[in-house]
Amino acid sequence: MSPNQPALEALIVLGGRVGADGYPGRPTRLRLLHALNLWREHYPGAHLLMSGGRNKGAPVSEARAMAEWSLKWAEENWGAEARERLAPLIILEETSRNTLAAAQNALVLAQKFGFSRVGLVTDHLHMRRAHYLFRHHLPHRHFSLHPLPYPGLLRDYWQRRRFLRLGKMLLREGGAWVKVLGKRMLGR
Repeated sequence: MSPNQPALEALIVLGGRVGADGYPGRPTRLRLLHALNLWREHYPGAHLLMSGGRNKGAPVSEARAMAEWSLKWAEENWGAEARERLAPLIILEETSRNTLAAAQNALVLAQKFGFSRVGLVTDHLHMRRAHYLFRHHLPHRHFSLHPLPYPGLLRDYWQRRRFLRLGKMLLREGGAWVKVLGKRMLGR
């Protein structure tokens, strides 16, 4: 950890779609890889708070699928010792079905565990809206929030020529912003 990086007590990792096989989708796996590398290289004592509920058609919640995938990946790539160190640091928030609910529920859990310095992990495309929603629901005197976006999702989809998927992601994120700003204008 460099002197400029604050010691974080938790990394909140935002979930994404889980397939019918219980396997996290590619954007979620990229977020997880980023979070795992941050944990290992910079914040080895931090908890990983996996956030995401169960969506229609998925056998498990996003948070549970993320935890299982992370533990398996850590063991396959870093060994059984890394899995053993990681397992007790994972906290599941399994009720959120969108980013707004994740902000509300994950911050309640972070407060319950007594965390005051948390990192927010998602992809770069999603980070601005997620950071906005988390700041909006943040009990300011209790938390210090640090955005830690995975920067390569858009580049990854562009390089793999997944233009339709990329377009859908951009439209979805734009629509989500319209909803957030519409609620703000209406005072909700």
